[in-house]
Amino acid sequence: MRRDAILLIMILLLVVSATDEAAAPSNAVTREPLDFVLSQTEMPIYEMTIPTVNASYAQSLASSLFGIYDVLAEEVEGIYVANWSNSYLEVDSTDGSIWFANYDKLWNISLGVGATTPGECSVLADEWLAENGLFPANAFHTNIGNTSAIAYNIDSGESLSKILQYHVNYEFTIGEFPITGESAQVSVMMGEGGEIIGFDWKWRDIKPDVHTTATLIEYESILDVYQIPASSVLEHRLVYTTVEGDGNNFLFPVYEISRIETDDEGNDVYYEEDFDATDYKPRVDIVSPIPSHSITVSPGQSITFDCEVEFGTPPYIYEWHSDYDGVLSTASTFSISTLSEPLKIDVVVPHAVTVVVWDSEGRRDSDTIAVTVEYPPINSGFNPVLLGAIGAVFVLAISFVIVKRKGSSVLPLLIMLFSAFMLFPVISASSGMPSTRKITYSPPTGAYDDNVREVGVEWIGLSHLSSPLYNNEENTEGFYNWMGTIGNYSQEFNWGEFSAWEKDFKDASFGGTDTQWIDAVDIAYLHSHGGPNSISFSAYQHDQHFLNFTELRLGDGDLDTLAIDACKPLAWEDKFGNNVFERWGPALQGIHQVCSFATTSKNSAKTGTGFGMYLTGYFTNPSLTIVNAWFRTCLETESSNKVSAVFYATKSTNPFQPQLDDPINDHADGFGYVCNDPTPGTVNHLVYITSGC
Repeated sequence: MRRDAILLIMILLLVVSATDEAAAPSNAVTREPLDFVLSQTEMPIYEMTIPTVNASYAQSLASSLFGIYDVLAEEVEGIYVANWSNSYLEVDSTDGSIWFANYDKLWNISLGVGATTPGECSVLADEWLAENGLFPANAFHTNIGNTSAIAYNIDSGESLSKILQYHVNYEFTIGEFPITGESAQVSVMMGEGGEIIGFDWKWRDIKPDVHTTATLIEYESILDVYQIPASSVLEHRLVYTTVEGDGNNFLFPVYEISRIETDDEGNDVYYEEDFDATDYKPRVDIVSPIPSHSITVSPGQSITFDCEVEFGTPPYIYEWHSDYDGVLSTASTFSISTLSEPLKIDVVVPHAVTVVVWDSEGRRDSDTIAVTVEYPPINSGFNPVLLGAIGAVFVLAISFVIVKRKGSSVLPLLIMLFSAFMLFPVISASSGMPSTRKITYSPPTGAYDDNVREVGVEWIGLSHLSSPLYNNEENTEGFYNWMGTIGNYSQEFNWGEFSAWEKDFKDASFGGTDTQWIDAVDIAYLHSHGGPNSISFSAYQHDQHFLNFTELRLGDGDLDTLAIDACKPLAWEDKFGNNVFERWGPALQGIHQVCSFATTSKNSAKTGTGFGMYLTGYFTNPSLTIVNAWFRTCLETESSNKVSAVFYATKSTNPFQPQLDDPINDHADGFGYVCNDPTPGTVNHLVYITSGC
């Protein structure tokens, strides 16, 4: 009797222990919670004035600066535009910025500076600004840049070079601190004989009274919180800047940090980032589920998200969103069990679940976490089908023993236990599933169709845990949405954070899938950290953490234009002495141009939208060539020590006097002339153009 009772208890324990419990989140990547050290120093926060701009002011600039008296300025959405011939003057009423361009001469590869020297241009620019009251007291001359071109003859190996124009640049200070960003920079672009062919003026007066003060964060604690090795820092300085966008009227301090690391193959990767230097803006950190930035959960499993906020001015506004499921909550903490199961073709990809926090003054911060929704693997120790089968066999074996001893009176109970184990796998496998959606994202459907214009983008921002790029999503999607809505391009893919893979760009001969993604669209935009040899991808590795440019073969499909918004992909040389022609020449297999940077670059939120806007044209302004659109965008979003670049192959026998069928004349498809594909065997020169910002 006692042995029979023990057997029944063992069976019941086996049934009870086989519960339908979802796998606990698995921690992959962790980061310490925010723990900044505040100093005893109070830093002033300044407010900038809002200028008065109207049609009369714009017309007075046209007459006083350029001698144009018979042109009326037209206002469209706050921008006053006056144009004559192929020259355009724009004045923005939101910030008083001035832009002028003679597009017949600006960035024209057929022209040059002749015998004009940088020194002569500097003197002429100083005099011109002073005569017109455009030389503020706290401005200073910072450098003289240029736009230059180098043409490399593929057959002979010889190179020719020329300077197209000079850029006389000015920046500003407030006390001992430089002012950076889009709010404070002046550039006068001059051609042969010192003729002014372009002008970019950005400055707003600062109110004399300090708006408020904020406590300075110790520089070393910035390195500690973001786990930045001090040995990787090339340079750092304390500067003032402003948040990009309309209505941002305050100057506040940030640490501007430039540093270098190496990728998996020893190539240099450069980082240039701004970190808030005070408690002026809020800081948010996701603290649940577990202090981590990558977890895996089962379908239907409930997850609780929570965050901690410090600094800024309470109360705070919260928004949690997934890059696949959209807005999830507007509370500081919430639980959810209905996250979808996204698949990129047939591979499960994580959600980037991001929290954005705004304080009462409209200042914001964000943090993100990777959440992968998938069943545990079959070898994880929890296989409901296998467990049910083992249990059923065990119950069946015990049943024969008990029935033989006790007869058929216990048979109903044994049948119930046996049925429970047989049904357990079915119940377990379906638990929570009615509320979970499985979504499969496929490659572009219109690929290799010349009658369909396609755009695709990829970006990696907050998932660079120690080096977050806070503007990447807004910036890249700005380009994607502009080209989709205004450019009427088919929006084919938008892979961000943990779903952006290096193999999407890599040629099939190196194990990549570029024919499915990057080479299946006409124009593509990539935003991340980079260097002369590679681009970095998320710390959550699908395949490799870096894309090496030697593995690119671009344009053998649809791709015409690739913009890489990162530090130094088009640097003149890498640390091994390989120049841009050697590094990038093999990658050009029909692509028309690669647009990027020769130096480090700022993490701007406006480069993508600006590039799209200048490609399609806007208001009364014309659509620019791809080269001009890229150079103008970078001139407006980067500081004067940065250099943008374009690289292409050409069929022209003299690239400095190009034929019509040349990438230098390319526009975005549908907005002007587009040349034929410059495929290997048809081209004779590689061309490298750099333009100071």
